Order: sequence, then C-alpha cells, then structure tokens
Amino acid sequence: MQAASTRPTKPSPPYAGSSDRRLDTWIWYPADTEAEEPIPDAEPLLGAPRPLIIYSHGTYGQPDNATHFLFDLVHHGYIVAAPAFPLTSRVSHTKLPAADVSDAGNQPADVSFVIDSLLAHPRFGPTIDAHRIGATGISLGGVTTYFASFGFPTLDPRIRASAPIAPGDPPYAALSFGLGFEGTVPAPVSTPVLLLVGEADIFSASTGGAGPAYERLRAPKYQVLIRNAPHVWFGNNDFEPADGLNPDCVWFQENIGARPPLCAKRWPLIEPTRQKMIVRYALRTFFDAYLKGDPGALARIGSVDEAFEEVVQRSDWSLPE
Repeated sequence: MQAASTRPTKPSPPYAGSSDRRLDTWIWYPADTEAEEPIPDAEPLLGAPRPLIIYSHGTYGQPDNATHFLFDLVHHGYIVAAPAFPLTSRVSHTKLPAADVSDAGNQPADVSFVIDSLLAHPRFGPTIDAHRIGATGISLGGVTTYFASFGFPTLDPRIRASAPIAPGDPPYAALSFGLGFEGTVPAPVSTPVLLLVGEADIFSASTGGAGPAYERLRAPKYQVLIRNAPHVWFGNNDFEPADGLNPDCVWFQENIGARPPLCAKRWPLIEPTRQKMIVRYALRTFFDAYLKGDPGALARIGSVDEAFEEVVQRSDWSLPE
C-alpha cells in the first residue's frame, strides 16, 4: 500500500517520525486455485464484486494474528484487508519496541485510507463491491473499528456492518488511556453492529466493559457474550497456562509486570478451540446477513445462543430495508 502523503506519522522514539504515513497491508481474497493455504499473488477468482472486510489488529499486534476467522471469511467469499498500523504494530516499518497507543486516534483514518486505496487499485478495485464494506478488529483494533464506524468525526459511512471484538467501552478507554481520540464523540448512526465479548476478559473489565458501549449503540445491534472466554483467545492465541490461570493474566504479568486483582479469580475457562469456533460462526453469520443480504443468516443471528450453550446474547434489531 502506498504511503498517505497528506498525513504525517508523529515521532515516537526511537522512531523519528515522517511527513507521510506508510501502511503495509495484508490482503487475502478468494483465488483461482484449489490450494487450501494462501498463495502469494494468486489470480483472484473471477465473478461478481465481493464484500470487503477491514481487520484492525490490537496493541502491538500484527495483521495476521486472527487468521482463524479472517481465512474463514475469505473461504466464504470475502476480501479481507489488514493494515499494520505504523505505531501500534510489532511488524510495522517503524520497528518500535512497544506500541504507542496514543496514535490510535489516527487509525480510523488509516482504515478509510485502505478502503480508498483498494477501491482505486487497478487489480483489486474491480473485485470489490463498494456498497458492501465491513470492519472488525480485536482489542485496540476493536476500539479502532468502533470509532471508524460510530465516532464523529472519525466514522466512514462506507462501512455498512461493524463487528468490534473485545473492545471494552471504547469511549471510556480512549479517555482513560490517552488513545488520541480527543474531540471524538459517539455518532447517532444506525450501522448494523455485532459486539463479541468474553465473560472472563480481563482487558475488557479494565476498560469499562462492553455493556455501556452496547447500550449507547443504535439498532440493529447484537452483543454476543461468550461464557468463560478470555481476551487473548479471540485471535489465534491458544496458550493455556499449566496452573489453569486466565491467559490474560499471563499477558499482564509479562508486559505490565503485575496481575490485575481480577486474576485472583479462577474461571472454568472455555476451550480455546471452542471459543474460536463461536467467533467464526458469529462473524460469518453477521456479515452474511448485512453484507450479503442473506435472510437465513439474519435469522441465525437471533438464535446464536441456541446454537452454542456457552453464549449469552442480547439483541435489539430490525430487518434491513
């Protein structure tokens, strides 16, 4: 992806900053091949233009850290684009030793830039349906997705369906942790939204929880709470601590140097493979309903809690026109 020459990248030592903003972006798409694994630069599968999903990684994450559901979406006919945000990704060209989360306020504009660039791209533009664009992301990427979909003035009206995963309460997180969203407020829009959250998510609990975010959003909206699900298992991570400790607590110990008080509680955690299965099902069903207009998928959203005993769902929704 070319640099956004009209937007600078601020200094974040040891990175000196730049007059432009480089966004290295991973793109996966249905290809004209029978191979199961992705093939670099494979020819796109011909056919009608497809829906596009923008994926935003979390704090010091990377674009390919949730391929279990990104590849599932591609296998079901979606194009997926995932940028490495310059100051919050471990694989960014800036090579920061840790994420500078104060730059997160610039990431909704990065999402818009990726959409702009792909729609204008001579190879990918013709393969994308500009009226069927969705967004998702985990943790800080969920916050990015929220503000790219529901923030003013950061929202992109081309996003027609939004699925923030484990975002906590994004406005609370933005104000409490200096994420760079000063002056940004929730916008009164009715973009269809799915919040995917975990009952045992230590990160979400420390950033306001998802309840206030859900209440603030307008219908059609869904919140899927996975019982006994931690934060880090929403993506590809499936590490299970030997002592039965919540794996979120291991992350805090290794990266912050201390465990939050909630780590004193022991949950009978869900199996990581089961959590990922629920995530894939919920995301695909939601996007199929609102980006493919699948009436069967719309019905399945309303009964996802019947499909998985580990799920508690809230919904307040209306049929799309």
